[in-house]
Amino acid sequence: MFSENRVRTQHWAAWALLGFLVVLLNRYTEWDQAISSMFFDRATNVFPLKQNHLLNLLFHEGLRWLAATMWLGFLLGPWLLKKEQRCWGEVFFILLVSLLAALVVSVLKSMSAHSCPWDLALYGGTADHFRLFQDTRALAIPGPGKCFPSGHACTAFMWIVLLYSPMPWLKRHRATVAIALLLLAGLAGGVQIAKGAHFPSHVLATAWLCWGVTLLAVAVRNTLSRHWFVGYTPNFPPQRSTSGNKIDRRG
Repeated sequence: MFSENRVRTQHWAAWALLGFLVVLLNRYTEWDQAISSMFFDRATNVFPLKQNHLLNLLFHEGLRWLAATMWLGFLLGPWLLKKEQRCWGEVFFILLVSLLAALVVSVLKSMSAHSCPWDLALYGGTADHFRLFQDTRALAIPGPGKCFPSGHACTAFMWIVLLYSPMPWLKRHRATVAIALLLLAGLAGGVQIAKGAHFPSHVLATAWLCWGVTLLAVAVRNTLSRHWFVGYTPNFPPQRSTSGNKIDRRG
């Protein structure tokens, strides 16, 4: 599916389908409320896990430190390799795209009028609930907002770019990387949902945005490579074939 690092039509189609799913679930179904209500205690009128110190430590501050550590790891890691093994161009691309994805999510979140579930009157707060593309002028209490999309889920989804990298070791382990990203996103997003910080559609919206930034960046890079650097191929270190002692120089 990701061979030759080319963004294919089915990737864009899947991305568009995910966006349609986000709008469908948020605007036309009760899916968000049904799942969030599973973690809300009507007797005490709160989300019990909201003030869980262990979850806050591991999945609030911890995820931020993890994202920063991974970013610095990619920045500094190549210095540990031999000079001929350093793929600086690809490393820079990965760092740039991951940073852009995180920035897009952060900016949109800061501008969002959507409030977190724990701020809504539905779940013990005071703000009115509204859906995507709904006119907010009729709301009596719009709430603090700044909760759509999910910022914590971005710590995983910002690394979708790894699945499109032609770096040999990433190509060999794409399935493992994909599973790791899904697990991390599931933990990051799931904990925030359980705490009442986000609806499920907020998490899916983050995936959609990060994937879109990645697809666009890869498409731009491929276009520039074809028109500005004709015949260019990444200068990755040769990889030894698993079938023998021959050297495989394919990127």
